[in-house]
This record gives sequence, C-alpha cells and structure tokens, in this order.
Amino acid sequence: MAAVLFYQKITPLNKEEHRALHLQPFENDYSFARSTPVVPLAATEFFNASRHYPVLFSGEESSLVPVAVMGYSEQQNVFINDANQWQKNAYIPAFIRRYPFILANSNDQSQLTLCFDDSWKGFNEETGEPLFTEDKEQSEYLKRVLSFVEGVHQEMQRTRPFVTRLQELNLLEKRDLQVSRADGTHFLLRDFRVINEKVFMQQEDTVILEFHKKGWLPWVYAHLLSLSNLQTLGQ
Repeated sequence: MAAVLFYQKITPLNKEEHRALHLQPFENDYSFARSTPVVPLAATEFFNASRHYPVLFSGEESSLVPVAVMGYSEQQNVFINDANQWQKNAYIPAFIRRYPFILANSNDQSQLTLCFDDSWKGFNEETGEPLFTEDKEQSEYLKRVLSFVEGVHQEMQRTRPFVTRLQELNLLEKRDLQVSRADGTHFLLRDFRVINEKVFMQQEDTVILEFHKKGWLPWVYAHLLSLSNLQTLGQ
C-alpha cells in the first residue's frame, strides 16, 4: 500500500485474520498528526475549516486538492499541544478524524477496501471496541466507522469537479503567502494556490450562475474568507 501522510502501516482489514481485533478509543490523542501541518479537505468542510485555518490548494496541476494549513513548517502542527491534544474548539478535518481507518485500492485496483494503520497503539485483542462479532460479522462500531470513512471518500470525490473547473477557468494562481506568528515574526508559505478573487469576479454571468447552481459559490467565499487566518495561524 502507498504511504498516506501519517499512516505508517496501511493494512487491509480481514475478518479472518483480524477477527479478535479491538480498538481502544483515544481520548484527544493526536500524536500521529503532530508533524503534519497540511491535510486535504473536502469542499463541504470549507465553512468549518475557514474559522481556524487558511484553506489553500496544493499539489501538482494534475492532482490539486484543497488543504487546511495548520503549521509553518513541514514538521509542525501548531494546533496540537505538548500533550498531543487538539486546540480546544478548533475544527478537526475529517481526514484526521477518520484515523486510524482509511479506504484504499485493493491490490488489483478493482475496488476500495477498508484498511487500518496497523502501527497505531490503540489496536489490541483485549480491550476497547471490537471490530467483529463472534460470528465474524462487522460489529456495530465497525459499521459506523465504515459509514463515516465512506462518507469522507464521497465528499472528497465531490470536490474534484469543483477544483477541475477552477483550473479550466484559470482561477487558481500560485502565491507566496506570509503567515504571522504569535511572537510577531513572519513565515512564507510557498507553492500553494489561491483563487484570484479579481479574476473570479470578472467571469461571465453564465459562469457565476453555474457555480451558484452547483453549490460552489459558498465554497469560493469560504476559501477567500479563510485567507485572513494567515495573520493568526495557531494563535
């Protein structure tokens, strides 16, 4: 399996091999994400994320995705404290909330399979939430997990046409963005893209109507609003 950010050992879940597996819920322990300052977002998360993080676009032209920026450097998430707790009242992206589970392509790439990070310390065979029943059926807990993880995947897929249309209209521009630290110093975020508001407002009425009908207009505004968080990131 290919590496995915903080996932260390992505393993397909198997009812035979993992029939006794339990997950001990972690109480606000986000140690796995302490060194992850940027995570993908679904566009439907823009509203909640924009209250706390700059929402930018990252990646190569062929694989641009919206992201929440949560730190100044490659190894720092400023929303996680020394006790590995997430900053109180700050929105936690679904990409992080689904951990330690993830949907991944099967070996033959024909379908998506529910997988888990086998390196996560919460997995054991004695305590916590069982993943399977004695009859090797999905437990109620695992059913909820699967529903949530599938929902995250679906929302990520819904976001792709939005990003593709922004690219087709040449609305995304690469910028160096200045972040203000709590100590008054500044840091430059490089190689991210933002929507050019001026160019967007110059679009034909048919384009604006298209964005309105598809429900994309609020996503554009939430992204633009989020840029003010560059001045208060992590404060």
